[in-house]
Amino acid sequence: MAGLDESTNGIANEGTTEGAAFPPLVKALATLLMLALLVWGARAGNDIEAVNWSAGALGFLSVVAVMILVCYFWILRSRTTITPTHIRQTWVWPKEVALADVAHVKLVAIPGLDWLIAPRVIVRARGRGVLVFHAADRALLQAFAVLSLGGVPLR
Repeated sequence: MAGLDESTNGIANEGTTEGAAFPPLVKALATLLMLALLVWGARAGNDIEAVNWSAGALGFLSVVAVMILVCYFWILRSRTTITPTHIRQTWVWPKEVALADVAHVKLVAIPGLDWLIAPRVIVRARGRGVLVFHAADRALLQAFAVLSLGGVPLR
């Protein structure tokens, strides 16, 4: 085991690089948005109760509320991993692609704004379409950069 990379909080073990999918500020902004939604809901509580909601409207609002909570949870918990054979990201629906199936890789990062807009790799995989993997960790970004230049990201 190579151990923990203290500077990036990423894990580099035996040819595997793993790290957070979203930067800390994105997580903080998502948390602030959730708090703002809770405050707004509390303030509008009496008005919301006064409305005569149909069963369909209540069902729709319930599904929307659950999806907001699930997405928030996964913004906080999502991790991206690159192994010598695969790229994976945990999410509501986990994503995975074998490096052998990758036809095209494009690294999308906005210099100076990576603290706000999570850098990502857009992968076109044979028979799977397009997948997007986010990376907020420096070690992951380096591996993605090597991969996007046609190299092997890990040894």
